[in-house]
Amino acid sequence: MEKEIKSKVIKKYIFISFLLLAIIISTLLIVRYNVEGEKSLPFELEKIIIKSSIDTQNNESENIWDLSITQNNDIYMYFKKNNSFETNIEKVKIDNFQIIKKKEIGTTKLFLPTSNDIKTNFKNSTEDYIKKGIEYTTNTVDNMEKQEISKDGGMLAFRISNQELATYVSNDETEINYDGSLLKKAGISEEDIKITAKMDITIQVSQKEKYKGTLEVELPVENFEDKSIVDKQITDFSKVIFKRSE
Repeated sequence: MEKEIKSKVIKKYIFISFLLLAIIISTLLIVRYNVEGEKSLPFELEKIIIKSSIDTQNNESENIWDLSITQNNDIYMYFKKNNSFETNIEKVKIDNFQIIKKKEIGTTKLFLPTSNDIKTNFKNSTEDYIKKGIEYTTNTVDNMEKQEISKDGGMLAFRISNQELATYVSNDETEINYDGSLLKKAGISEEDIKITAKMDITIQVSQKEKYKGTLEVELPVENFEDKSIVDKQITDFSKVIFKRSE
């Protein structure tokens, strides 16, 4: 009788030990997933190329120069297909934009390409997508004008534009350099125009299978000084943690 009681107690403790071990392992796996996210995705972010530039808009006046200064950031995201997966990609969505400014100047807008020509991608872009975000569906080839990205891996593009940063008025100069010197003439510094752009990237395989990660970039990508365009390529996405999303 005593042996039976001892046996039941031992079995009970063994069961509780296994149960606790299973709970600990499950908890550790959940914590690890929250920190590291998915190890492998069917469609992976490969690189990002950002081109930052200084531009202007002419204001109607009697002055020789009456310019509103704009700072544009053209962002090109490249994705590659993971051939280990047989699933196809339905769409890539970028939304939940958050703009943190060094100085509260200008109006930030988000534009989509209206042309497939890299030189004139955003020439006629006027609709602001900053609040509703953007979607690229998949097709056989990239088509920025139609917001389509190749299902076998390709590129999508959008522009983050910080407009109405300052106004420059002059009747003295015959030429204008569209670089960091123009900012100084308008009474603002390169530090003043810096922003941090935060956004969610969702890779959708099906209605039930989505992966979401958050990307953060500093814009413009570097100081202009005597340049009108500066660019940067990003390939390190260790801080972009993709996890399954409903």
